[in-house]
Amino acid sequence: MDYLLEDFQELGNTKPIKRCFKHALSNTDKELFGIFKFSEHNYNYDFKPLENLNTTNKYIFQSKNSEFYKDYLNGNVISLFHTHTTRCSEPSDIDIEISESLGLPSYVFSPSAKSHFLYYTKSYIPNKLYGRIFIPFFQDCVSFVRDFYLINFKFKFNYIKNWARDNKNSNYKLLNQIKKYFKEISIQSISYGDLIVFEPTLSPFMHLGIFNRENRFSHHPVGGSPVDQLFDEQIRKKVYKVYRYKDL
Repeated sequence: MDYLLEDFQELGNTKPIKRCFKHALSNTDKELFGIFKFSEHNYNYDFKPLENLNTTNKYIFQSKNSEFYKDYLNGNVISLFHTHTTRCSEPSDIDIEISESLGLPSYVFSPSAKSHFLYYTKSYIPNKLYGRIFIPFFQDCVSFVRDFYLINFKFKFNYIKNWARDNKNSNYKLLNQIKKYFKEISIQSISYGDLIVFEPTLSPFMHLGIFNRENRFSHHPVGGSPVDQLFDEQIRKKVYKVYRYKDL
């Protein structure tokens, strides 16, 4: 299955992502650009394509600043988006420089390679943990865990370059990434800040949560907002493994 191009109810609202990729495939001979942005007073999100005014160099993007900065200055931009005409989705030095200067993530897609790359700035400041909407890639269970560690422990995962969840062997790659920086522990010794990996249920993807105080855990369920709930026996039966960050 393709996490990006198919419609799966368990992934929440994927329509803006579909519009994004439809735009990306509309012309693969030059770089195309757009933004993911909040809408409806931050209760929803959308994809907004921006016209590339550069007609001479297929590797360079140029747009009207007014189209972008209206959303940017209002704090509505979730992430930048653009395509690469090469078989590489990794952001260039210029892409990273722009992303860092604006303080915005940069999402890059290579149509020819069918690969994608989500870069987060070194100065990234997360939104508050609770009350956020579900947005695949940008506000989901993985990003919730990342932001939980940053807000509560000041841990920055700058060594993770690509935050785009791969559509092939996603669970295998996620676990391999976790094992690089976390150590497995028993569920009996679980304590505040430990990472909980849940078996797939309605979705084919493993789900992540963080053990909280007073036998509770926090997570961002698909299609909803982050919650803090009781880590009871029924929940424990759904646990695949528990991990502790190497610096805890």
